[in-house]
Amino acid sequence: MFSARGWVRLVAERVRVGVFFGSRSVEHEVSVITAQQAMAAMPADRFVPVPVYIAKSGVWYTGDQLLQLERYKDIDRLIAASTRVTMRPDPTGGGELTEVDARRGLLGGAARSAARFDVAMPLVHGSNGEDGTLQGLFELAALPYCGCDVASAAVSMDKRLSRTTLRGAGIPVLDDVMVSRRDWLDRPNALCADLAQVPGFPMYVKPRRLGSSIGVARVDNDEQLRDALDVAFRYDTSILAEPAQDTSIEVNCSVLGWGDDVQASVCEQPVSSGTLSYADKYLSGGKAKGGAKAPAGGMKSSQRIIPAPISDALTARIQETAKASFRAIGAAGVTRVDFLVAPEQDSFVVNELNTLPGSLSFYLWEASGMRFDALLTNLIEMAMARHREQQATTSSIDTWLLTGRPG
Repeated sequence: MFSARGWVRLVAERVRVGVFFGSRSVEHEVSVITAQQAMAAMPADRFVPVPVYIAKSGVWYTGDQLLQLERYKDIDRLIAASTRVTMRPDPTGGGELTEVDARRGLLGGAARSAARFDVAMPLVHGSNGEDGTLQGLFELAALPYCGCDVASAAVSMDKRLSRTTLRGAGIPVLDDVMVSRRDWLDRPNALCADLAQVPGFPMYVKPRRLGSSIGVARVDNDEQLRDALDVAFRYDTSILAEPAQDTSIEVNCSVLGWGDDVQASVCEQPVSSGTLSYADKYLSGGKAKGGAKAPAGGMKSSQRIIPAPISDALTARIQETAKASFRAIGAAGVTRVDFLVAPEQDSFVVNELNTLPGSLSFYLWEASGMRFDALLTNLIEMAMARHREQQATTSSIDTWLLTGRPG
């Protein structure tokens, strides 16, 4: 298991893991579910989850009550019972969460510590989290964190940038047309006429930087196209239109690792009668470590076939391409790579990469022989090993150029 990196096993004192979730994202509730699943599955003898809930207002809260999923049914009461906190964006903070008074800002005198964490686990799906923003904060604070760095998170979140990167690496992807909100507002009729030609009907319209199928629509005619564009532009300033692949099936594969030391999971085929909606994907129970039921919600086990019903040879090619895609964007941690596969033609394209997949794709890793608790342990150990490597890298020089004297 990743022996090539020689990752150091964590021993002695339990490691405090700051789990960041929620935030100003249309995938807010998905993030809450993923975080609850992860915190419940963490090995209690090695890790202490420190919940950091980012409300839809963007305000941060911590407190043990945030570990109880049932409390989120009355979010106002939950927030009132929690402690509002902030974190210094510099290396002197040491992962300390400082209490904030809503009326007076930071508490007067010596700032009061509400909690502290050793390693961050950002589990914010979508904007203001999965897109590299939280990762940038942890970089400024010189703290270890799980998953992708700033660059790979930002590239993967942007469907146009990620496809451009994959094309450059020789990985097959769909062609698409990008449209700006300004273009839609300025010339709606001409734009619809253009899209009717390329990519043409049927097509899929989707926000450029969003996940969980939010704002995604299949379009078969001009009327549907106008409705789809109206919806998609509520969520992003630009959208992608791409040709529908009606003869293809969706096949997903997860990748875990860092650098050259990566492995691929078994493949799955999501099952639906069309585009999986937000509710289709998340409003059902899943499995946690050891086969126990995870906190309510999660990726629906009834909506997938594992392993995917494709040949062993095609499976192997998809797994190798998933790993190549992971490396191409410089990803780390766990990622789900989504493919559109035409089994009869023995061909496929990469649809997109999800560097923070719903439920961390634990169901794919359990089907591959790795329990959820082991997956989380790998992610945390990987974060700390990467941080040690980064700390050994020079980031400044001991010369003050304004004076010419040594620093």
